[in-house]
Amino acid sequence: MFKKGFVALLLSVLLAVMVGTTAFAEEAVITPEIAQALSEVEQVNAEIYGEIAKGQVLADQLYEEYLLAVNEAGETAQLKADYEKKLTKIISEVDVKTQEITRHGVEKARESGLNVEIEWIPVQFADRIALIDPIRVVSW
Repeated sequence: MFKKGFVALLLSVLLAVMVGTTAFAEEAVITPEIAQALSEVEQVNAEIYGEIAKGQVLADQLYEEYLLAVNEAGETAQLKADYEKKLTKIISEVDVKTQEITRHGVEKARESGLNVEIEWIPVQFADRIALIDPIRVVSW
């Protein structure tokens, strides 16, 4: 008898806690302004990913040219140095451009009332990995 009563009491308390805690949760309402701001963040991230894709295509083409040149010629030190210099330039240009896009996107998102942060993601450029910074919405 004691076990049945204890189990019933335990289940009652568990049910009360499960139902009661949702009463204190704040409802996340998406107003038209918030929806517009979220859409703008998505557009900014799409623009960033577009720039990344362009840079990756250039880096892959450069890498293929480098590999062909290495196979044809025996002088690899100069080819490697040229390749590294050009690849660094491509990555740097993509990084600078995406940082500028991100900066403007973060400013607009914060003006619209969104709480956003910059999230560094690893991106493959030919045989190298670089960190690029799209925007992530934390809350509104």
